[in-house]
Amino acid sequence: MTAPHQIRLSCPHCGQYMKIRASRGVTPLYREAYVYCTNEACGFRGKLGLEMLQTLSPSATPNPDVKLPLAPSLLSQLLHDAN
Repeated sequence: MTAPHQIRLSCPHCGQYMKIRASRGVTPLYREAYVYCTNEACGFRGKLGLEMLQTLSPSATPNPDVKLPLAPSLLSQLLHDAN
């Protein structure tokens, strides 16, 4: 079973699982990772970009440098709660 913190990626060529070899944070909202296919017969390797897109639940300790749009559902909820 996959641990809850692991991302399961499929190889775009053969469909087997891929693993992350290395990664680095580029910004607080964007991370690059180097991935490889676990199917030795395939041999695919690639570079993956992971980006934080929306706030689904606000942080209790927000970083003032992070400007992340609110998800429409959160925005509606906040507007409803304000009225």
